[in-house]
Amino acid sequence: MSNLPEDGEVRLGPVALPAGRRVWAGYKSRVPVAWVTSESVTDPGRVWSVLSQARPVTGLVPFLLASMDDRIKGDEETRAVLALARDAMGRRQGDDARPWDNDDFIDPADVTELDRMDAAELLTGLWDSYVPPEDQDDGGFRMMRAPFSRQFPGLAPAERQALSAEQLDRVLRVVSPARIGLAPAARPADVLPLIGWAGTINHYHNALPVAAVLRSWEDRFGATLFKVGFDEIRLLVHRPPRTSQTAQILAAEQCAFCDECGNGLRDVPSITDLLLTSPFWTFWWD
Repeated sequence: MSNLPEDGEVRLGPVALPAGRRVWAGYKSRVPVAWVTSESVTDPGRVWSVLSQARPVTGLVPFLLASMDDRIKGDEETRAVLALARDAMGRRQGDDARPWDNDDFIDPADVTELDRMDAAELLTGLWDSYVPPEDQDDGGFRMMRAPFSRQFPGLAPAERQALSAEQLDRVLRVVSPARIGLAPAARPADVLPLIGWAGTINHYHNALPVAAVLRSWEDRFGATLFKVGFDEIRLLVHRPPRTSQTAQILAAEQCAFCDECGNGLRDVPSITDLLLTSPFWTFWWD
């Protein structure tokens, strides 16, 4: 972690970041795993892009920060529901600071294990785990997984055509102010297990299975870690699917991968439509 910035202000090449601090992880031996700004930065999309281009020199992967409650913040009605949920579930008022200001991270995982993990095998197993017995399939499952139904279709073919510089710039310009994080990693897909991210703790004991799939999407679609929250991540996709057929197969992958895609999507047809219209992929786990 020698290249991890110390607490305070940081300059990386042309980017001057506001004051921040190290994030610590682990239960047995606490270790610094990331550095995060204390305040939001303006134009975070551009900052993320410049820092991403500098990664081969700095060894630091940039990402935007989200909190536990960012996913459900919105209008007054939504915030009222959130307040009631806090009361009912005993959630503490600091949830809007989780995980970044609570050092809410488990022990970092050994990413060398990713070399022995296969995304196709992982996603097939996840798909199969949701397939109901034949005598209990009332048609609802078939509608959610249409047109694939019970059998996982395999991995979608890689996309070679990238977004233009102009398209990418338009996407990054509309990103709302956000805090910036930095983590030492060989590639963006490896960040989550390296920092001890616990967003899928109800599913896996660490984030290695998530990272294995992210590596595959990074290779096939240029899908790059963009934003990290308590139980949600967002990727920016440089080579999104261009055909309905590819998007449909990829939607099956994503349907198996997480509990919800985008804004609460759980079925292949809806996810397919989103993949053809948005360069952002968002995933959430219960």
